[in-house]
Amino acid sequence: MTLLNGLLAFGALAFTVPLAIHLLFRSRFRTVDWGAMHLLDNVIRVNRRRIELMHWLLLLLRCSVPVLLAFCLARPVLTDFQSLPGDAPQTLVLAIDDSRSMSARDTTGFSRMEQAKQGLAELLGGLTRRDEVMVVRSSRLGMPTAAEDVSRATRRLREIEPLHGPADLGSLTRSAIEAADTGSHPQRRVVVVGDFPSHAIEDAAMSSLSSLASTLDEKSIRPVISFWNLGVNSDQLSNVSVQSVEVDSPAVVARRNASFSATLYNSSDVPIRDLRVVWTIAGSELSPTLVSISPRSSFTSRIAHRIDEVGVHPVTVAIEHSDALMEDNRRSIAVDVIREIRVLLVDGQPGSEPLEGETDYLAVALSPYAFGGEDQPDAVRTSVIQTGQVEQQLAEGLPDVMVLANVETLSLQARRAIAQFVLQGGALVVFDGQQLDPNAYNEPWVCDQGSWTLPSKLGAIIELSAGDGEDSSAKPTQAVGSRNPLYSAWEVLGPADQQPFADVDVNRYRQLSIGESGSGSTPSGETPPLGSDASPSEPPLVLWSMSNGDPLAISANRGLGRVVQFAIPCDTQWSTLPLRMVYLPMMQQLFLELAGSRKNTTVNVGEGFSVAVSELSANLVDEAKIDEKQPPTFRLEPPAGDEIAMEASNETPPQLTVTRTETPGVYRLRKTTPLVDAPAVVTSTMRIAEVPSIESQLRDADPARLAAAAKLVEANVFSDVAELQSDDRTRRFGREIWRWLLLALLVVLVAELWLQQQSIKSARRRAT
Repeated sequence: MTLLNGLLAFGALAFTVPLAIHLLFRSRFRTVDWGAMHLLDNVIRVNRRRIELMHWLLLLLRCSVPVLLAFCLARPVLTDFQSLPGDAPQTLVLAIDDSRSMSARDTTGFSRMEQAKQGLAELLGGLTRRDEVMVVRSSRLGMPTAAEDVSRATRRLREIEPLHGPADLGSLTRSAIEAADTGSHPQRRVVVVGDFPSHAIEDAAMSSLSSLASTLDEKSIRPVISFWNLGVNSDQLSNVSVQSVEVDSPAVVARRNASFSATLYNSSDVPIRDLRVVWTIAGSELSPTLVSISPRSSFTSRIAHRIDEVGVHPVTVAIEHSDALMEDNRRSIAVDVIREIRVLLVDGQPGSEPLEGETDYLAVALSPYAFGGEDQPDAVRTSVIQTGQVEQQLAEGLPDVMVLANVETLSLQARRAIAQFVLQGGALVVFDGQQLDPNAYNEPWVCDQGSWTLPSKLGAIIELSAGDGEDSSAKPTQAVGSRNPLYSAWEVLGPADQQPFADVDVNRYRQLSIGESGSGSTPSGETPPLGSDASPSEPPLVLWSMSNGDPLAISANRGLGRVVQFAIPCDTQWSTLPLRMVYLPMMQQLFLELAGSRKNTTVNVGEGFSVAVSELSANLVDEAKIDEKQPPTFRLEPPAGDEIAMEASNETPPQLTVTRTETPGVYRLRKTTPLVDAPAVVTSTMRIAEVPSIESQLRDADPARLAAAAKLVEANVFSDVAELQSDDRTRRFGREIWRWLLLALLVVLVAELWLQQQSIKSARRRAT
């Protein structure tokens, strides 16, 4: 125990005053003997002993009064038999959760972040100039943290806005402790401030905190850790949010309708009626719609719209509703609108009459309006070539999708060109046939950038009909199975349980063996490109199969591209598929999905992205000429702030890379191309950063789980800043007990008064 005002403790010596008064002025008796005195000896002896005991007790109480009063003024503090830091300088690390859920407002109208800033300002106001402060944000865990004085830290706190994705409690706590290790004072304290939602304390976070606990035990200077929980009573907050915006079409083609959908969620316990939903597509605001959402339910809003211009365009969904978290009432995605899809058909068995060629049925299915003579644009433009023209066509310009239809063999140069086409992001579709050489197709497809193999190994041809294999009308001995429900591009064909291929007859197909094709290889001494087949990221996917399980169509990623393998031809030689109504939507959706944009146009805030310089190419008029003496310049316009100059990378193809997105919104990239004797041409594209929708789920963590998480790092959980400050004072200065001493003083005064009254009454009875 220590005394904050030690000199005042000497006032306890005032107890000598009542002691001296008692000794100097105590009653003196004169003894007078009389005849019957011996009859009262026992009574007098008992009364004298009782009176003396009462007087000694009164003396003790009167002496206790100045002692207790002096110790109350001296302010004693309990220290638990250890030295306390007192007002020694300290290093304070503030770990702030700046995720979007901290924007939630309660009935007071103040957001959790505003309450945190106000409370932390009070906390910093109690520090001294000798103290240092470090601020760690959950959105910037990888960035270095520097110590600041109190005033600068206060200004920095005012600049924090809750605009980011979910916080990882384990990583945030670890970063704060690592920052505390760099502090210059031995007294170190970490305060983790957040709303601690349920998704922040999942098993991964608990595992991270558990491993952090063993690290703390090894530290020579262990910081004091506190959790300030601002997320209480979240279930009482009403919130309606836009959970997601998606493109339902396999590809968005210019001047053709595309389907979009948005998922809205009502987290309150009351229904939301006549909610106004507004779609904005490529800068055009569409007519609003009114929807109703049941309590604790979601609603999907769908729309079809045509975008005429090629390029990356924003699609935004906004709802008009006042709730606890207004920031999630709007969500955007960036959509890459492509020109008509270019499909190169390599016909391995051309025909002299209509519909006799290997690719004739497929060409009609992909471009029905062109073959029908209708004045409507087709999404696909096909061109048919023969086997010997492959290398020349790929050198003149790369298509979006390339088809090998019953092609027997290819030259070494053609195989290398196709291998490079796939690795760089192209899509290849291989249709089987009678003249196809399986041994050649099973060999690796090699180019300078790497190598890959087909999704499956080609085996023997399975005969299903008893008659001539060329007769497609022969009855098959096995039924055709259904599509894979995991392949969303064929959802338009109908539910899998409705058997959209029930009327398709297959009398012959190639045995395809998944897992025997190998995972690919790379040439000696070469490194495969990112995503190459040397390290496949996912196994092949069976899109369509026979009823016995044998695959009819298989898809797999190869490099940056895709390869789809069919066990049947694309004509009527082995099946009646091209004669059925399902053939046209089946092929159209497949090729739209293959040619659909693979650009990463929408990212989570905090992530980065890359844009190919070719995406910013300018369409110049014939007279325009690029000034070769002046290189083009690139600039980035973030959602907030000034434009930033950028440099293209030296890789092939060159890229513009944004390593990190700081705030949600539109990131626009511009390229300025100088021209000779003409104004420079400016082209632009865009990307969008959004906050993950999990931040809209305002669910408090289970108190027992939060307590268990805090226990792992020996932290205390507080619900307001007053408790946090009180705990700090107790830790630094101990627990003051003067209030208890004051209460004891009052009890002593009352007891002394009562005993004095009893003494007076006793004297009066004796006198009577």
